[in-house]
Amino acid sequence: MAVPAPDKQYRYSISTLFKIVHEQDAEKGDILQSKKNELAEIKKEIALCSKRNFNIEKDVSILDQKIALLIKNRITLEEVMASSGDVSSLLLHRTTVIKDKKEREHYGQLFYLLQREAVYIATLARLVNLKDIDNLLQTVMFTLYGNQYDDEEEHLLLSLFQKVLQEDIQEATSLGTLMRANTALTRMMTTYTRRGPGQSYLKTTLTSILNELLADDKLVLEINPVKVYEAYIIDYETRTGQTCPLPKKPSPEEAAATPEIKKIVESRILQLDQIAKKFINELIKSLSTVPYGIRWICKQIRELVKAKFPTGTREQVVSFIGGFYLLRFVNPAVVTPQAFMIVDTKLSANSRRNLTLLAKILQNLANNTQLGGLKEGYMAPLNSCLDSLRPKFNEFLEELTKVEDLDEHLHLDKYLRLGKTQDVSIHIALNEMYSLHALLVEHLDVLSKKGKDTQLREILNELGPAPAQLPRKDNSNVDLVLISRYQKRDAALDNRESKPQQLYSETKILLFTIIKSLPRLENDDQVAEINIVLDLAEKQANSTRDSKLADKIKKVRNNCKQLVSSGFFSEGEKFQKLRQDIVQEIVNYEAQIRKTSADIERLRSALKNIHDHHNYLNQQYETYKMYLQNVREQTTGPAKKDSKKSTKDEKKKNQVVKFSHIKLQQDGIIIASEVPEERRGNIFFQFSSGGSGNFTVTVMYKSRVISEIEIQLDDLLEKQHHNQVELETEFLKLNVNLLIFLLNKNFMS
Repeated sequence: MAVPAPDKQYRYSISTLFKIVHEQDAEKGDILQSKKNELAEIKKEIALCSKRNFNIEKDVSILDQKIALLIKNRITLEEVMASSGDVSSLLLHRTTVIKDKKEREHYGQLFYLLQREAVYIATLARLVNLKDIDNLLQTVMFTLYGNQYDDEEEHLLLSLFQKVLQEDIQEATSLGTLMRANTALTRMMTTYTRRGPGQSYLKTTLTSILNELLADDKLVLEINPVKVYEAYIIDYETRTGQTCPLPKKPSPEEAAATPEIKKIVESRILQLDQIAKKFINELIKSLSTVPYGIRWICKQIRELVKAKFPTGTREQVVSFIGGFYLLRFVNPAVVTPQAFMIVDTKLSANSRRNLTLLAKILQNLANNTQLGGLKEGYMAPLNSCLDSLRPKFNEFLEELTKVEDLDEHLHLDKYLRLGKTQDVSIHIALNEMYSLHALLVEHLDVLSKKGKDTQLREILNELGPAPAQLPRKDNSNVDLVLISRYQKRDAALDNRESKPQQLYSETKILLFTIIKSLPRLENDDQVAEINIVLDLAEKQANSTRDSKLADKIKKVRNNCKQLVSSGFFSEGEKFQKLRQDIVQEIVNYEAQIRKTSADIERLRSALKNIHDHHNYLNQQYETYKMYLQNVREQTTGPAKKDSKKSTKDEKKKNQVVKFSHIKLQQDGIIIASEVPEERRGNIFFQFSSGGSGNFTVTVMYKSRVISEIEIQLDDLLEKQHHNQVELETEFLKLNVNLLIFLLNKNFMS
């Protein structure tokens, strides 16, 4: 349809305005709706896959620690081992429904409230123990606000960040300790960077520069004189077949002063200088592509730090921005690029060390500190590199903060939202839901003081105590529809508290839908002033008894009054801007379709990266599981080349050892017992190994089996690391350290 060219005053007649709305929507609406639906499905899949990847990453990390823990136990039996924690369940694919309608509604109301009222999660994040914070953040980042490319959810999530930042910085007593510790805030910041937009930026920005650095896996940039010295001797003797004339074990000072070593180190310092400068220049060039959320957090850090510490220097303020952008966002991808799908090959030892040296330079650049010191004095020559980079990099960090406010950037007035009629829902595991429920109940007294009303307490009272965590086999996901507890009242509050731009956006959408619902008027040449249009709509609503249409009309009138009183526009203009913008946005439907198509392609690319990362993590996870199984088996007696020894080890692994209650109590293994004193002389414990680090303790009264206790070695080791010295069974308390020693002594080869 050819849209009539407007005159300077946009004096459309009612007939023309209605024709533009009806015909343009008829021609382009189906295409745009189809694009919107496709985009929504991609966003949903990104949210689910990102959450799944986050879970697998945790599993891989925990399995890595478990392997190290078991190996270390094999080497030094009595030493306290590194802990791994429980291997967390992978995200389950099966979905169920909460059968109880009331329970389903109450949980929908609870999560609606948590999503809309950032103060609850912001407060809770500061109340929970650090051991619980990662699970909470998983729920917040990948479930509650899991739609990572949705403007509204991003707006809500960043509002949450603002509250946490405000409280954390407000409570800080000095610049020296601000945002340095491992707190809920710093964990939140790190977790936020792992969302889709941040990961896409890192891959786009760093792939070329890092692959160039890693192209030569024999490239050595080591500048520690002692290590360079040792490598020099190995190379010399391997290459010449003769003993190197240099002394074998020099001091660091002697190694650094050796002419041959000095020459090598100076050459590598020059290379590192060039690499660091090239890397920083790539980051500076990427300014316009840094995700808005990352830049907005940088802006909040700058504004809040300056407000709290007005005497802080420019360097001090930008160091906090650098700490977030460079240390928590960029540096992890530099140190482990394969985990971010930036490189797809296994890194050599040389490559890993080269990346570590680059990361050290970036770390000191971000912190506005100097390299060197007692432990790494050999890094000091690179301070000239830092000095040359610092002015332009600090300027770059300040430029990062120059972004619009949330309401200006994340416009919620796009006509793409006109078709967003589906209920808002989240995909959440039952255990995830119950865990957050339990935390809310635990801290309800504090949280209820933060809210505007009693909604949280009312909902939790109706839900009752949080259900217990389900066994893994019973844990499923639910698609939870989020609903407001007081829909009409909340709408009134939202309306009262909305900023003019948000109110104006809503009014455009409402007016568009009102006109769209009215029949065409072919011969009405009145100027389409908003009040005339609303009067016509009101007649239609009255004649058809359409209460929904009447409510929309009433809301538009109220909104217009508020916009006039706020000075957004004057009544004398007869809301010309509103009429003009509606037409212009409809005329630009083609542009909206093009933009949506571009968004689809961009998010398809992001989704492909997420799928690739998922495949990488799955492979790593399966490899680690197989390796863990092998290590567990070895801890119960590996096969040896010596057949006699092999037979002996096999017998040891398969043997059964028996101890009396009195003996285990005397040895300190039994700490407390509910067995009556007079019966303890007839109680015996029979230990046997089931392989793979699993043990069965059969409890016997005389010759009769009365109970069995299952024990897994790596679970004991975890308790040991956390200083949990007691293992509680049905009627016993056992000393964890001495129990590990007993198992090692009797079953380990």
